Amino acid sequence: MNSFLLVGLGGAVGAVLRYFIGLITGKLTGGSNVVTGTVVANITGCFLGGFALGLFSAANYSESAELFITIGILGAFTTFSTFTLEVVNLLDESFKRLITYLFLQLFVALGFVAVGFAAASYWMGGA
Repeated sequence: MNSFLLVGLGGAVGAVLRYFIGLITGKLTGGSNVVTGTVVANITGCFLGGFALGLFSAANYSESAELFITIGILGAFTTFSTFTLEVVNLLDESFKRLITYLFLQLFVALGFVAVGFAAASYWMGGA
């Protein structure tokens, strides 16, 4: 039962952070439908996921910390369902915007997983 509570509390933190990122991104981009809160949250979440993976593999962290951070916070912070809805909306608008959006979500976010993992390894004193 404790693990469910940790995931739930982490999820609450992640959901609030996700909402905040959406608001800030909207203000900074003037409501762009390409660089959205979803894009920023997913790229940031990928970096943080990679960083967490690096930390958890380099150090002895508890399963509780891993559940709280990865499934709880990052699970609520990143959002695949919103990603798919934004793709469908862009299908009706502009092929160039759709390709830009997909590039950001698929390739830049994936790259940030690797960057996050490398940053954690460096931070932990690895090579």
